[in-house]
Amino acid sequence: MSELERRYRRLIAWYPQAFRAVHEEEMLGVLLATADSGRSRPNPRDAIDLIRGAVRIRLRHVFGPYVPLALR
Repeated sequence: MSELERRYRRLIAWYPQAFRAVHEEEMLGVLLATADSGRSRPNPRDAIDLIRGAVRIRLRHVFGPYVPLALR
């Protein structure tokens, strides 16, 4: 396992386990395929996006999905 993959897996670990069980390998594959060659650290934008996505998923589990008032 490369250092880049290890670091991406650490970021993906912020997601809930059930989500990771379904999506982890696909997410990791896309992140590694789009990374610049020779890179050993995730792109800062990717890291922020992964953490922000994990927080959103966790909040959705706590508060439920967002439904605009116009659709209620």
